[in-house]
Amino acid sequence: MKQGFFDWIIASVSLAVCILTFVYWQEQAWLIITTGALTILFFLWGFYQYFHSEDYDTHDRYKYLDEIYNTPVHQGKVRQIILLNENNEEMNSWDIFGRASIVIGRDEGENEVDIDLSQVTYAGFIEIEHAVLNYAGGYWYIEDLHSKNGVKVQKKGDSRAYKLATDKPCLLESGDIIYIARTKMLIQ
Repeated sequence: MKQGFFDWIIASVSLAVCILTFVYWQEQAWLIITTGALTILFFLWGFYQYFHSEDYDTHDRYKYLDEIYNTPVHQGKVRQIILLNENNEEMNSWDIFGRASIVIGRDEGENEVDIDLSQVTYAGFIEIEHAVLNYAGGYWYIEDLHSKNGVKVQKKGDSRAYKLATDKPCLLESGDIIYIARTKMLIQ
């Protein structure tokens, strides 16, 4: 049996004790205060149990989203960013499935970014917050965040990389390559 079943039995017994207390208690003021407090605690406990139970597990939510994304309509959508070295070998990867916005840059001090490039060869050319990826309308877009060294995108099947204008989002598709300074990331 699931742990949640026993939790609900405990909650039911607690509620029964509250009801018996209400029926047999002699002083009216303490009866109202005690019953009210126990009722509020019961509902708070119930909400806590629901949001921390297997029914509300984020894994199930991602499994559901994965089923949607594997339909023919959504195949070929961007789901991952892969950091490549000079020989086009994978150095690191980030799953972006289920995200809405991702900041690319360098972790420094209290500043934390979603994709940390502080350990790459050209980290000195990368701003703390260099670029942002935003998910809108079923597609990912990249935008330069006023960086000094810019962001370039090489579209799949094109041999040239094009520098992005500041504050002008660029649509990303699977197979595109992002250049942050000289750091290369494949969109998949």
